[in-house]
Amino acid sequence: MADSGEQVTQHVTRVREILPRSASIIEAFRDASSRDHPGQLVLDTANELAAQHGQQWQAEDVSRASGASADAIAESKRLIDDLNAKRVALVERIDEWVTAQVHSRADASLHTETLGSVVDRLAIAWVRANSLVNTNDARDRARLALRQLAELADAYDDLIRDVATGHRRLPAWRPLKTYRSAS
Repeated sequence: MADSGEQVTQHVTRVREILPRSASIIEAFRDASSRDHPGQLVLDTANELAAQHGQQWQAEDVSRASGASADAIAESKRLIDDLNAKRVALVERIDEWVTAQVHSRADASLHTETLGSVVDRLAIAWVRANSLVNTNDARDRARLALRQLAELADAYDDLIRDVATGHRRLPAWRPLKTYRSAS
């Protein structure tokens, strides 16, 4: 029978192996290639989240365009609702997988967001940074967006470390807001 110290070491190792680091997630935002990672579901879902947020960024631009017709705005808003419904399902997919794979100490401090929510925020920050970097007139905003992405990535890696070492636990919440179905 393994002693308590060995069990803790095994838990830390397992969590660090299955939960991808931020660099892998950011790479997955741009490339959906299979990496054969134990947390491949998180990486694949991260890729889908980035695509959803890219489409939403474009739909929001259409809805805010000067001179946009009421019909174009309404269509964009419906698309945004559909994209949000898909996004919520993707976040849930990550959260359900994490809940099944990662077992935290009940006395560990509770983190304020699910892992799926943090990956979702990383995807938003990545889309924002890429969208601003590709515009000529937004240099300062692009630098700020890149800094925010880097800070969020560091915070994600800190969270993974804290979950692995038993200092933090992730909530197993389900979203309460619903969006109109895409069907």
